[in-house]
Amino acid sequence: MMNENTVIQAAPVIPNDSGQQPLPVGTRIEGFEIQDVIGVGGFGIVYKALDPMLERQVALKEYLPASLAQRIPGGAVKVREARHKSTFDAGMRSFINEARLLAQFDHAALVKVYRFWEMAGTAYMVMPLYQGMNLKQYAENHAAPLAQEQLVNWLLVLTEALEVMHSQQCYHRDISPENIIIQDNTDLPILLDFGAARRAIGSVSQPFTVILKASYAPIEQYAEVPSMTQGAWTDVYALAAVAHFLMTGKTPPSSVGRLVNDSYLPLHERPELPYSPHVKKAIDDALAVQPQDRTASMSLFRQALQTETQDILSLYDQAAHPQPEAPPKRLHSTKSMKRGGSVIAAAIAFTALLAVFIFDLNAPPLEENADTTKTAVVQATVPSSDTIQIGPALTNNLDPSFQAVIDKADSALTIQMEQTTLKIGKDLLRFQLESPVSGFVAVYVRASDNSLIQLLPNVRVPALAIEANKPMPLPPANEPIQAAGPAGENQFLVVVTEQPRDYGHLNFQDHYGFGLIPADPPHSGPLVQALEGISPCANTSCTDRLAAAWFSVHEVD
Repeated sequence: MMNENTVIQAAPVIPNDSGQQPLPVGTRIEGFEIQDVIGVGGFGIVYKALDPMLERQVALKEYLPASLAQRIPGGAVKVREARHKSTFDAGMRSFINEARLLAQFDHAALVKVYRFWEMAGTAYMVMPLYQGMNLKQYAENHAAPLAQEQLVNWLLVLTEALEVMHSQQCYHRDISPENIIIQDNTDLPILLDFGAARRAIGSVSQPFTVILKASYAPIEQYAEVPSMTQGAWTDVYALAAVAHFLMTGKTPPSSVGRLVNDSYLPLHERPELPYSPHVKKAIDDALAVQPQDRTASMSLFRQALQTETQDILSLYDQAAHPQPEAPPKRLHSTKSMKRGGSVIAAAIAFTALLAVFIFDLNAPPLEENADTTKTAVVQATVPSSDTIQIGPALTNNLDPSFQAVIDKADSALTIQMEQTTLKIGKDLLRFQLESPVSGFVAVYVRASDNSLIQLLPNVRVPALAIEANKPMPLPPANEPIQAAGPAGENQFLVVVTEQPRDYGHLNFQDHYGFGLIPADPPHSGPLVQALEGISPCANTSCTDRLAAAWFSVHEVD
């Protein structure tokens, strides 16, 4: 979808006979037959086209910046004046780079690119033909405020899609209601109009283009200076501005105006808006004018939107009272979880927030403390009494299920801990895993209330591979985990197997992607379960060595 609102132009308007005429219906380009014009914008034209080979309609996008180039007889594109050629070429390179990046991304809310190529003096890309209305049209057609469930669902999908982009150091920089389509057939959002070509043109040309929308652009997009660089937080602001528009019917004040005289009325101070306090606060925090005060990443934005859960059992209540769990109403499974009783004092999460820790990408570095900070090595040996313990002595014996795995292990893992005593609300869980064999990692935690969870593998990380004798830091550096309390002690089991194992016999209860192992039957005593999994080599001649280790973590106030 192309639209003129994407660009604020101070240059003279190019007349309609400027040469940016769309190609006529029936024209064939690389086998695609043009059937109609979807939209004409300042930087290109989008056509509806037919792919006769696959018998499907597609969107064909042509790079044709009106102020720089024109159509000439025969259908080719030519730069208007020689002085514009370097600018035109830079834009076309970015157009191709945009297509190449989109072709690599795989997310339902990101535009897919089937093909892209250069010809006739310009460039083209072919994408799916999405049917639906953009969010601006949607808001115009729906007078009532958007329901919170729908709003959060859309935002969760979009934050995940943008996080996929950001992982490749690619930032949208032009998020607005006009650039988000709600598909007719799925009611899911699609993010459009990535603007890579426009930003490149703006960076090398005369100041006749400002590549932003004033109501949705954060302050750093107005001035490329070292103290205000663009990044994930830039897209966070724009997406939050879209949410503000959907919640209130109005865009937030311009970030430039707010820098001088901030007239923004925080959503959490507006009781008339029918949204939960945590949703309002999440939007407010994401709309902070100064980048350093703003929500820093899409994962943190998503976490803030999910802080309060609705109509779900606590992870620990469910462990104590197993019962069928209704699937969550929203679109995606990643959810932070509150707990109702005793809780795990320290847990490990890799792609989603586990209830007992808070992802804090802005948390301060760990402070060296003679009483709590040390480097220690934990190795599994037989018998377990030889295991080097770190931190305070355990108040209970090693979990029998953990001990059973340790006893079966062919070799030991090495785990180096930065801290074994963590201060609640301050310290981060960090450890480094090294295995004598290459294989696949599984991680369990047994809480003080006897809840048992398989943290890895899980729905989001179906397999985590490790190379022999190559240290693996956990959790990942970009997802630190901070101790959240209450005070207590927990046991962790780490297992590496050469072959991926089957864990079906553990009868996991799917609690938002993690494997909650049902509690032992009353009065039966703890059951020794095969946490190492069922090996595919049980009835074959393949090898499947097992390495294991355990450690404990103590949280203090």
